[in-house]
Amino acid sequence: MIRLLELLAVPPVLAAGYLLLLTAASRRASVPRTGRGRTRFDVIVPAHDEERGIARTVQSLLTTDYAPELRRVLVVADNCADSTAARAAAAGARVLVRDDPARRGKGRALAFAFERSLADGFADAIVVVDADSIVSPNLLSAFAARLERGALAEGKTPRLIVDRTGINNGPRYSPDGQWLAFTTTNGKTDIMASRSLAVVRARGGPVRTLVMDDAWVNEYTWARDSKAIYFEANDGTFGRGEHMFDQPIARVSVNDGHAERVVPGQTVDYAPSISNDGRRLSYKAAEGRTVGDVFVMDTATKRATKITDVNPELHDRALGDLKPISWRSFDGMQIWGLLLTPPGWTAGHLLPLLVYIHGGPGGGVTYGLFPQFMHFVPQVDPYPTEAMTSAGFAVLFPMPRGGAGYGEAGQRMIVNAWGEADYKDIMAGVDHLMAQGIADPQRLGVMGASYGGYMTNWIVTQTGRFKAASAGASLTDLSDEYYLSEGGQFMVDYFKRPWENHGSYAAHSPLTFVQRVTTPLLIQHGERDARVPVSGAWKFYRALTALGKTVEFDIYPRGGHVLYEPMLQREQMRRNLDWFTRWIPVR
Repeated sequence: MIRLLELLAVPPVLAAGYLLLLTAASRRASVPRTGRGRTRFDVIVPAHDEERGIARTVQSLLTTDYAPELRRVLVVADNCADSTAARAAAAGARVLVRDDPARRGKGRALAFAFERSLADGFADAIVVVDADSIVSPNLLSAFAARLERGALAEGKTPRLIVDRTGINNGPRYSPDGQWLAFTTTNGKTDIMASRSLAVVRARGGPVRTLVMDDAWVNEYTWARDSKAIYFEANDGTFGRGEHMFDQPIARVSVNDGHAERVVPGQTVDYAPSISNDGRRLSYKAAEGRTVGDVFVMDTATKRATKITDVNPELHDRALGDLKPISWRSFDGMQIWGLLLTPPGWTAGHLLPLLVYIHGGPGGGVTYGLFPQFMHFVPQVDPYPTEAMTSAGFAVLFPMPRGGAGYGEAGQRMIVNAWGEADYKDIMAGVDHLMAQGIADPQRLGVMGASYGGYMTNWIVTQTGRFKAASAGASLTDLSDEYYLSEGGQFMVDYFKRPWENHGSYAAHSPLTFVQRVTTPLLIQHGERDARVPVSGAWKFYRALTALGKTVEFDIYPRGGHVLYEPMLQREQMRRNLDWFTRWIPVR
């Protein structure tokens, strides 16, 4: 059965294609303000080659309610056509020209950082992340990025600061203007390379990487004294073993690289921000069974105060118990996961078990009400795990090798080997819970999206132990992912190109073994998924129906690799809960 859902579209909250940067100086007294008492700011607009679009964007900015606060609209002439820059200038923008004839049409600006002038509080220089879109387009553009400095004054020529392969992104000047921090893959260009934090002198020089045991740095902000950096990261120094589900804010010294954890406990932290006087650190923190609240910490005493109470209704709900567990895999490697058990459950009572496999494969799970996708506010899990535990299921969130938590070497353990050791790690976790008297071997289900969807498809071609399965945004024919996906290079990192490794592509594709499937399978896919095109889901569905297997296929209109519309999200979660309760009895 195929279902094409027809739900009303929800307008996107943010549709503007520009980046707004406040350019207030670090000294409060020097921040220029308008008569209405607001900080004035610049707006940065990457031009690319959207001639008419860039003009409309500039004009709309200059006619908004914020127009009186605008100091200037800056358009980065990103090796674009001369007419594009001309249109931007005619619309009233200040155009920053970065044109290099040798690179015309090859670059794309990804991010910006201001150097602040303490004299007037406004930026007098800008660092642009310049990605070579010819080498690696779309999804992986950042893997060919360099940092260059361009003065905002007329007649100044941009100058390279960091010019090496791999990711060099997210530049931020230190408050004293002496350093530039950024994230980097240290010259590596594959998807498994760790995203380290690095610093370089503002005018250029040797790059110093703050490795921290393969920490994958997501967000960071400078300490006001420019001697340290606050950051949050997965994996690495503060994300191994039972702490691999944490994502704590830590502080690293620029001088010697010494790092210390700042926020304690089982917490997943985001968006660190320092007050102007450096005495207070604000951040969002999601704890075990929450969706996250805003905290403010005194940086001297480390005392934190929660200043929001998002979804207070959760206080009155009986929620499941989420805790880290570990087991030994087939080769003795210690594998970790999270186990969510129903409210009020006591040991000795067998539970139906749902195995929820994360995406990636380099992804993972964290604490929080939606353990897999706590990184993005509008993006929630397709599987309502809390509702599932309330219905009586236990949920295992395994962290097999190939994902976060085991360092860069751990991620490389599944190169040219998807569905091998990682599959065994997952099944060893199921066996462990059966041996512990937790999981009922006759009531098992499996689910996952993206790589988790691939692994779900793979599992049902390898074993009949599961009574129901749900695969979202899933890969079925790995060669399709190279030829049709926006992330084709991603597959090269793991399997080379299809014509170079045809046998392995086929040997690790669930479609190759589709005739073995005996588990009832629900396939879910967004119709506009550019990361994992829906064609693969169609292939698997067509093959299963031709073979007389039990399969249903839901296609979500306007849906991409994930669903962002609340009505679609709710329908997907409801559908998954119904699917598993249909096939797996909860006593």
